[in-house]
Amino acid sequence: MKIEEILSEYVNQISEPRKIGRYWATDLYPIKYGYLTPNNFLTQKIIDDKGIGLILTGEAMEEKLQKIFDAIKADVEYQNKYELQIDKDIILVVKPDFEFKDFVIETKFPFKDVGDTIPEKWLYQCEAEYQATKKQVYVGVFSVPFSLKLLPYTPSPKRWEEIKTLLIEFDKKLKNL
Repeated sequence: MKIEEILSEYVNQISEPRKIGRYWATDLYPIKYGYLTPNNFLTQKIIDDKGIGLILTGEAMEEKLQKIFDAIKADVEYQNKYELQIDKDIILVVKPDFEFKDFVIETKFPFKDVGDTIPEKWLYQCEAEYQATKKQVYVGVFSVPFSLKLLPYTPSPKRWEEIKTLLIEFDKKLKNL
């Protein structure tokens, strides 16, 4: 077996199949902008070689940060799972990367500089993490050499209402297929 095949098999393995009525915070932006649709929601997307490399690099950076926190015995929880009940049939699953007593860090490793502003594609996940924890949310942006820049997220009641509406409408379309 070639190394590329091993990496592809690892990244493309199904961890948890999608279910109607159960959505992940990472699904919010793709739903909003039509990358994730009712027609392709239940179909597993196969990640290409470039995507595999991006995913594995981000995971490696996140794992190293976790090892650093563990080594210094930081009071932090890793990927706590929250389930927010949006309505009687809809659950939004939220898993912040690092949760401290007063704040959370959602790590990202973009391959281009994002400056000092959180890109829109991460704002919906940040809002979900705020709603789940009621703690200050930071996007922790990794860069090379190893560095972590924290960008504070400002909660938005308007964005939260938009998220709930988005999920309710998306769920309705899925059920009507």
